[in-house]
Amino acid sequence: LPLRVGAHLDDLTPYPALTISPLSCGEPRLALTVTRSPPACMLSADTHRLSRLPTRLCFNTRMLLPTLLAAYVFGAAAIPGIDVDSPADDRELFRKLEQQTNALAEKGDVAIGRSDRLEQCKRTRTDAVSLTVRSATGAPLDGAEIYRRGARAAVLIGSSYKCDKCSKWHNTLASGFAVAADGVIATNHHVAATANAEAMGVMTADGRFFPVREVLAADKAHDVALLRVDAKDLAFLPLRDDAPAGTPILCYSHPASTFGCVSEGLITRYFKMNETDRKGAVFMQTTADYARGSSGGPILDHYGNAVGMVASTSPVFTSPTPTHAAAKDAKPTTTSQQMVRHNCATARAILQLTRAQ
Repeated sequence: LPLRVGAHLDDLTPYPALTISPLSCGEPRLALTVTRSPPACMLSADTHRLSRLPTRLCFNTRMLLPTLLAAYVFGAAAIPGIDVDSPADDRELFRKLEQQTNALAEKGDVAIGRSDRLEQCKRTRTDAVSLTVRSATGAPLDGAEIYRRGARAAVLIGSSYKCDKCSKWHNTLASGFAVAADGVIATNHHVAATANAEAMGVMTADGRFFPVREVLAADKAHDVALLRVDAKDLAFLPLRDDAPAGTPILCYSHPASTFGCVSEGLITRYFKMNETDRKGAVFMQTTADYARGSSGGPILDHYGNAVGMVASTSPVFTSPTPTHAAAKDAKPTTTSQQMVRHNCATARAILQLTRAQ
């Protein structure tokens, strides 16, 4: 197949039209016609750039069987949770990640030790990668297609550590997503900088496991980080850094040990977070729900671009009625939750990890 698995196929229709056309040489060949808007783009050998390829591609008929077989295998890889025939087995999926991460920690077979990883989290910029930026172009995608793209690019991130009360390995779970085909993963700084983790690994939706090899860059104030794993041909998400407030979005993440959940909402605003550690960094707020374990999950627009990344939540509670304002015989009031603010890192903050400040 001329289509590399790592291509995110944003500009290709899911079912390309296949036709047989005889050529002047007398030997029939297979003509692949791809409908697209804008013109078809496919990844070149340099996975950080896009190159134009012709709309009409010709193949010898001897290639027909392997071509169709490869297309079948590529399309048949079921994403856990995507439909009624492919339900997610949360317990099995998380058990698999924990087993493989614990095995790394137990053997001490880690590409990067805890102290080295924490030191690398001080890197503020990397020149090793160039990320893809997209705008809102073409026709909006339906929810099922946005889910598919988010799921293919998203990863589970597992960290193994030991407590001071037993000898067993324990695990923390978070989310992340590929931003380049050659193993660059975006997640939060607070995930990458997990203080007690002895081993860290990522698992893709198709079950592949990769140990974390390096922290390329991180920004504590904006709560973003880029990790490196030894992977090729990963499905990845392009970044969009100009989505305004009011933009419809979907969040794909793994909340509370629940694999592959999507929620929808809007970008409600951008704001400066003035907490001590944030130093006025700009964050995005959304109405899409998420929970613990969602950290690092992508926030997608309706064009399949990542416009942000899950970071934190800030619940808002009512205040008890002041004593002086209550009647003597009134029952005391208790606090109740009114709303939850969903704070997300911006795509621009991720891009700034690769740009001169």
